[in-house]
Amino acid sequence: MNSLRVYNQSVYVSYQWLIDKGIGKEAIKQWSKRNLLAKMRMGDTIYVPYDHIPDSTKSKLPSKDEILSSIEIQKTVSISEGYYNKMYSAYEKGFIKYLEYYQDMVGNDEKALRYAKLHAVWVVVMEIYDEFISVRKRPKLRELHEAFSKIYPEKYVYVRMCQAIKNIKESGIENNVIDHRGGRDEEYGPVLKKWVLDALSSGKAYSAQFIHDKVCELCREHGYKSPSLSWVKTYMYKVLPTVYPTRYGLDKGISQLPYAGIIRATNPGDQWQIDGWRLPFYMENYKTLTLFSVMDACSGRIVGYYIDFSENTKTILKGLENAVQTTNTLPLEILADNHSFNKTEESDYFKGKIEKMGSRWTISENPRYKSLIERSFGTFGTRFCKPMYGYIGEGIKTRRTNGRTAQELVDKYTKAGTFLTEEQIKLIAIHLVEEYNTKVGKTGQSPIETHQTLENNGIPIDEIGRLKLFVQPTPYTVRQGQINIEREKAVYEFQLNKEQYLTLNNKKVNVRYMDFDQIYLFDLKTDRLIGSVPKKRYAHGAYTNQTDEDIEILNKNKGRINGIKTAFKRQQA
Repeated sequence: MNSLRVYNQSVYVSYQWLIDKGIGKEAIKQWSKRNLLAKMRMGDTIYVPYDHIPDSTKSKLPSKDEILSSIEIQKTVSISEGYYNKMYSAYEKGFIKYLEYYQDMVGNDEKALRYAKLHAVWVVVMEIYDEFISVRKRPKLRELHEAFSKIYPEKYVYVRMCQAIKNIKESGIENNVIDHRGGRDEEYGPVLKKWVLDALSSGKAYSAQFIHDKVCELCREHGYKSPSLSWVKTYMYKVLPTVYPTRYGLDKGISQLPYAGIIRATNPGDQWQIDGWRLPFYMENYKTLTLFSVMDACSGRIVGYYIDFSENTKTILKGLENAVQTTNTLPLEILADNHSFNKTEESDYFKGKIEKMGSRWTISENPRYKSLIERSFGTFGTRFCKPMYGYIGEGIKTRRTNGRTAQELVDKYTKAGTFLTEEQIKLIAIHLVEEYNTKVGKTGQSPIETHQTLENNGIPIDEIGRLKLFVQPTPYTVRQGQINIEREKAVYEFQLNKEQYLTLNNKKVNVRYMDFDQIYLFDLKTDRLIGSVPKKRYAHGAYTNQTDEDIEILNKNKGRINGIKTAFKRQQA
């Protein structure tokens, strides 16, 4: 209602409103000439304070309370109308993304369409509801109910809709959308129930329609009365908790079981939890990167990480190496899930090494034991990744109404020329990990501050220990006082000093290296460090090309040879 306004707790009415109420234009002009009114212009409309209108004129107008009531009613109507427009758009267009899901679930196109439309409307309702909750405001449930009722008249009374919202927060929209009512099942015996149970237990997760067809086929073959589709669905929902692990997988089955309360580790270094998480950003061809994180279970600090295209053996070892390098310690325990990494030779080598150092590797198939790192990924996504350019949402499986980025925005991020590059996504992830570690939490400290404040119970490890842990040794024979390593058609030469030459020439040693600037030699039997060898330096042979550095290299080599000869003479004397 543009003719009435509330500004600074004062009621303003427009000239046109006064005229519509029977006040003459001449009278209004006289008020202006006598400066009785303080005017306020908004756009092309002039407003005057209701309190400044002469009392003789006010008696012909609605009271101030009546005007305020009229303004509130119009506000409610306007809010309700806005909600309705959003819901109706979802009802007409937004249901498509949910249609296939319900077709698989109920096996009936008409019913699936009805469920998908209702699901789309509920998504809008919960988004509006959550917007108010996120800023600690009371949701406008009356307006939500009024808008919803325009699309679904008489579906809910106000109180029932409030209860439905509560149920959705607890168990998701799907459980509220699907009609779980069913008929009696006593007319069908244990044989039919066994057939349904067998089909339902299959890891292929057959639909209700498929199971019904198969059961009816068996009934015709063995002379039983065929059940209705609704009976099959009702019985499926009844026994689903029993077969959940075999139907949907062990991980999802475990998530349905009762669980113990888990207390965090007491000190940094007591336990690290590791896991990988798909970063919610698209590259060209809709590729994504995975952030493998190593989290300290006491402080919640991400002590190490590695970013790659998948969570593979290399990713896991690189992430753990980064954690060891960052903290200069190895934890007393590393908690991991049952990843294929555990079946590799690299895994066996790594686990054997940490066990000798006093650490242990624990595998848990129950995600609740890794709840700290599992929850941290949710926080990392919603609080840190979400504000960044290119964020695509939590994925189609999310139940959270705010977990999906608007399709129009996803389209914007995925047009030709607008995709993020691999390097850009890695830089974003590195920045966000740092931000996550330094964000002050409820305790008044950031994860990194907590990690640095408390005593670290981890096992100290130096650079050589780290090298032994993450690099498997390769045996080489020392020839002519040097070791040659060939990689990708390039040969890297490492020349031993006099003492190393005298004890190791023509002998086998274990070699480890992080790069080709320097290698480390270890005893073949005990794996004890013998020493390090720098990369061989080259000098110009042509006199005119030689620099002071070249001359120094040649002189050192000459001195090395003379030293070796002298040592030989002493041994022969």
